Amino acid sequence: MFDSRYPYFTMAKLRFIVSGTFVVFSLSLMANPHSEVKESAPAPEKSDEKVLRLDESMVISPAPEAPTKISRTESARYYPYQQALTFHAGYDSDFPKISVEDLILGFEYLFPKFLSPKLEAGADLHEDGKGHIHAGARWIHNERGYFRPSFKLALDHQVEGKKGLATLADPEHYFVRLAGTLEFVISNPYSLRFEPSFLFNHEKTRTSLTLGLSRGW
Repeated sequence: MFDSRYPYFTMAKLRFIVSGTFVVFSLSLMANPHSEVKESAPAPEKSDEKVLRLDESMVISPAPEAPTKISRTESARYYPYQQALTFHAGYDSDFPKISVEDLILGFEYLFPKFLSPKLEAGADLHEDGKGHIHAGARWIHNERGYFRPSFKLALDHQVEGKKGLATLADPEHYFVRLAGTLEFVISNPYSLRFEPSFLFNHEKTRTSLTLGLSRGW
């Protein structure tokens, strides 16, 4: 089949054909496109969107609501008054022998002052033409609160209609008055006052128990 005279020429031609075929096949593989398409990178945000975001961050928040007014119930628990007038009624008795036969009708006036002690004066009318005039100081605990307990120390003078002004010179008619008071505001400016008192001097001791209605202003 092959010419024996040209062995080298025939083998060279065969090698050239094989090499060319391999080169053509390699080029065809490299020319094929990839079966998968790569995802494109996200597009940058537009300048209009950035402007809108800046505008949203610069929006002014609404102003807070104004505080509501204090209700009457809450304001009633604050006692603002500095002076008061009290009318009371009760019984007076010797001590330690207790008797409730002597009826008391009287009043007390608390002079204006912001803080304790406060000056207070009053008068009581007893049976049989007798009575008491007293003046002193009152110390109030929790002065601006709803519940106002207090303590009173006063000088008391007992008067008698029969003796008139002669009682002013009689030491037996002078007493030291001590009182512990429980006062509760029922509705500003009115309050109830419960007050037990002790009156004593060098000869005798008396006690009284009264319940009164007080009005402040």
